[in-house]
Amino acid sequence: MQPIGANAQLLSNDVLAKWLIEDFPFRIQLSSIFPFLSVSGHSLRYATTGPLIPGAAIGQNDTIPEDTKQPADPNRVHRFAEIATHFRVSYKAQDIFSSNVNDQVAVQMALAVRELLYRFWILFERGDTSTNPEEFDGLLRLVNPDNTIDLQGRALTLEDLDSAKELVRANDGRCIVIFTSSIGKRAINASHYVRGLRPASEEMEFTCPDGTTKFEHVLKFDGAPVYINDLNQIFECSHNQVGAAIPPERVLALNGTEPPLATNIWFFSLGPGSLHGIKPEKAQSIITRSTILADASTLVYHLAMPVGIALGSSAALSVIRHATIPGCR
Repeated sequence: MQPIGANAQLLSNDVLAKWLIEDFPFRIQLSSIFPFLSVSGHSLRYATTGPLIPGAAIGQNDTIPEDTKQPADPNRVHRFAEIATHFRVSYKAQDIFSSNVNDQVAVQMALAVRELLYRFWILFERGDTSTNPEEFDGLLRLVNPDNTIDLQGRALTLEDLDSAKELVRANDGRCIVIFTSSIGKRAINASHYVRGLRPASEEMEFTCPDGTTKFEHVLKFDGAPVYINDLNQIFECSHNQVGAAIPPERVLALNGTEPPLATNIWFFSLGPGSLHGIKPEKAQSIITRSTILADASTLVYHLAMPVGIALGSSAALSVIRHATIPGCR
């Protein structure tokens, strides 16, 4: 007879979690509130004008001065990029192992969607149609140079934050959000600490992994909440080395550059006429297609996301470039 412990082990069954768990996730916090507009054509065009001349006060029978508005030529045109990925599933794996614990397709599908989102949020800041016409133009291409404050690597100050926020004049400067990396968040905190001030925050409600909700404090500056995206600035500011939690080969695959010591801090208003996403009116947000390989018992799933971003008024977007944290070398 086998020992009782061995018998118990034979009669037990390990349970496999139903999903592949991502060990190195990137934060893309803005995705929860970023608005998208459906576009019926293959692009969205904004006709914009220069500064308006205030109306005149006139006397009786005075000539009313003319100010017929002239749209800028050319108009600002925003087009879609199609972001795509694919994965494969064996017939046998789906037929046999899916009946055990996991649906093999569903397991792969969840992370494939995440891959599409990662590429979108990389292009959100770095997309450049002048170097790759298959992309859409990101924030660095859309921002007006007059709305750019370049710190050239010096430490961020509260005055810099004030100046950049004031440059966002769309929607009367209301409902502005701040978008940056972990380095940018620490730079905002440090700009307060050096003045002996505590950064402002607001309690917001979030969903926990166990399905419950809780309130957490979110960093704010002058009423604008700060949202973190680590996909464009995923390096730690410590001895010019890659952060320990991120494999170096993955960093280079995503960014292709040496670890930067500075980051960008973006300010914008969201919605129609300001900054927003665009997607085709008749297409789903994520399009899934499957094919069967002719020479193998394998299903191939292709996922595509036709998407872009658009900027209405150039006064809806400003940026602080190359901000650093005091003491960062």
